[in-house]
Amino acid sequence: MKPNIKIGFNNGVIGAVTPLETGCFGFVASAVSVVDGFQLGTAYQLKSMKDVADLKITDTIDNHRLFKALSEFYSEAGDGSEVWIYGMAKTLIVSDWFTPVDGLAPVENLLNSAKGKIRGLFTVNDSSVAPVITAGMDADVLIAAGKAQTLFENYTAKKYAPFFTILEGYSFSGEKVALTDLDTVNYNSVGIVIGDTETTSGVTSSKGAAIGVIAGRLAKYPAVVNAGKVNNGALKASQLFIGDAVVENYDTEALYDKGFITFTSHQGRAGYFVMDDPLACAKDDDYHYLTHRRTINEAFRFSYDSLLDFLLDEVPTNADGTLIATYAKTVESAVERKIATNMGGVLSRDPENPNDTGVKCFVDPTQNIVTNSKMEVAVKIRPFGYNRWIDVLLGFELNN
Repeated sequence: MKPNIKIGFNNGVIGAVTPLETGCFGFVASAVSVVDGFQLGTAYQLKSMKDVADLKITDTIDNHRLFKALSEFYSEAGDGSEVWIYGMAKTLIVSDWFTPVDGLAPVENLLNSAKGKIRGLFTVNDSSVAPVITAGMDADVLIAAGKAQTLFENYTAKKYAPFFTILEGYSFSGEKVALTDLDTVNYNSVGIVIGDTETTSGVTSSKGAAIGVIAGRLAKYPAVVNAGKVNNGALKASQLFIGDAVVENYDTEALYDKGFITFTSHQGRAGYFVMDDPLACAKDDDYHYLTHRRTINEAFRFSYDSLLDFLLDEVPTNADGTLIATYAKTVESAVERKIATNMGGVLSRDPENPNDTGVKCFVDPTQNIVTNSKMEVAVKIRPFGYNRWIDVLLGFELNN
């Protein structure tokens, strides 16, 4: 059952747009080089559609999908939002982008160029290779998802810069029943989107998804905010389709039940909304939702940054080689302070308790640092909950 509210209330719309570090994303796209402008295999940093124009990326047949994604991103996120782009030859398929060549996957060139700033990768597929439809969409989508998950794990371990990846449910056949249930795979840093601002049989014959719309909405708000939060207002996109059907005429709830990110409309609200933000993994996975993945990724970055100051540090010890308790407390305080200071409202905390920061760090002082040269640290953060389902009991009351 899709997230819904059985009784609607009128809410205001939050209109402010503030560029956020957590909203620094990367677009990897099938594209064609432009003379004296945009080139394949080169990372570019953009802040507005003016930067897009400066690279001579226009709405041509060659680069329509890249231009569309960027224009929809800035329409949603607003100028000033940082995005990086990287073009791939149209002879490649998306899984190739995540496949190491001489030890380096092509998309790593983009991640490395941004020096760890990129929090999310979004793919824009326009390959000249004909898709092979399996289980309701291009078979390469799930192959790419597995490789993107592997890259996430390897890159995070190597560079300490975790990210998520959003793929298109490319060439979706329209047969919702045929789709793989994404709860059965284990890609908890990867999401797959079905739904676009263009139809399958239109002039541009879209096989992809509204990646720019999703990315723009995510960039507009902090990591803790669900892309489908109704109180933030409808998406800027005036039309959204599943194949040739407008969203409201397609059973998008069935797509959601299969674990896909998709779109919806709400009775009493004009426009379209992201339905929710599931990732391609089991529902009981701690990171089944993108909000939780983005939050833990930020905590990862700040844990690393704070603990780096203690690497190869001289550690005072007791006679038996265990940590001096005050040193353990110093480490704990440093980690908690770094995360609490930098993540602000991203962590859930008790507003009535000034000592509750939403983060706890524990260093066991009984560890023998002399023998092992290893200090084990446990860091826990408290996530927000989300009103995915609201049940209301409504009736009359008579006072006799």
